[in-house]
Amino acid sequence: MESSDEATIVELSNEKVFKPELRLIGSIYTTHTNDNDIYNNDTNLIGFEYRPIEDFGISFGYFKNSFDNDSYVLAAGKYLRPFQSLNDFYFTIGVGVVKGYEKENYIYDNETGEVIKKSKFNTNIGGDYIIGANVGLGYDITDYLSFNVSYVGAFVSTISLKLY
Repeated sequence: MESSDEATIVELSNEKVFKPELRLIGSIYTTHTNDNDIYNNDTNLIGFEYRPIEDFGISFGYFKNSFDNDSYVLAAGKYLRPFQSLNDFYFTIGVGVVKGYEKENYIYDNETGEVIKKSKFNTNIGGDYIIGANVGLGYDITDYLSFNVSYVGAFVSTISLKLY
């Protein structure tokens, strides 16, 4: 019969211990809620995310933005796992600064091409910089491979690969 201390040691040895991670991130597909032809849906996002603590990440990347301009993003985000029994599923929330928007991220009228409203997720902070928020849903396929769909003014699907 196991003692209480031995049972605790066995239980602790079966738990995963988080170690900082570096991940490679790439976009799969992007789509805008407004189907205006001026938007780029092939963003070619490539970047890295560093997770110094569990369920928090800092990322940097390059992509072609909605207006097909070269853009760079620096962002931080939190992974929320509210369901212990479904721990591979998670929600994301984040904020970041993006360089490369020669035009602010406006929503255009499909017929006239005129600006009808500005995105609630992105705000111009001067020059070609915007600050933006994102919300998303993801799934850890394995400990090394994850899939995520986020809304950042457009829906962006990404895949991330744990490098270490």
